[in-house]
This record gives sequence, C-alpha cells and structure tokens, in this order.
Amino acid sequence: MSKATFVDDALVGVAGVDDIDSYVDAWHDADDTDLELHEWLGMTWDEYQLWVEKPTTLRYIVSAHRHGRTISDELVQSADGLRLAARAASVSEVEGVLTWLQKTGRL
Repeated sequence: MSKATFVDDALVGVAGVDDIDSYVDAWHDADDTDLELHEWLGMTWDEYQLWVEKPTTLRYIVSAHRHGRTISDELVQSADGLRLAARAASVSEVEGVLTWLQKTGRL
C-alpha cells in the first residue's frame, strides 16, 4: 500500500494547507523513498514550481486536483468568479496570481 500524499490527505480533509511543512519534513526524514518531493506531496512538477515560488497558490493546487483540472484552468475558473473565488482571500489574490503566471510565461 502506498503512502497518502499531502494532496490526497488535503482532498479528504486529513490535512490543511498549513500542514504541508510536516509532509516536507517527512520526506526529508524518509530513508526508503525514491520519490522526488513533488511526487511525495502529490503535485505535478508545474504545480510544485508554482507552490515554491508562490506559496499562496497551494489552495488552488488542491482545488485543481479536486476538480480534475490543471492549475492554470483552476486559476482561470477562479478569476471568472466560479467556485474558488468565494474561498479565496480576495478576488485580487486570484487576479494577482494569474497576472504573475502570464508575466512568467506559464499561462
């Protein structure tokens, strides 16, 4: 049986966004894993890079997994006022991340 990832646990309510550091610590402490950190956390490489550069995007990454969307699609949906915008700290937060993704050529 494989270990549940942070994203898996977040999707079922076992972990919250504030718990991710514990999962990173567990990866550092694990002696028997061949997984890269992004895999251990349950993220794609793109999601992981985004999270490292913009930690506030973690809730959007989890939501993207919940809805079966890419992180880019999730952010676009959020900016359009669907689903996630109601849970965001503010609409300007979503718009700020989208602007940053566009400036960095990721969207």
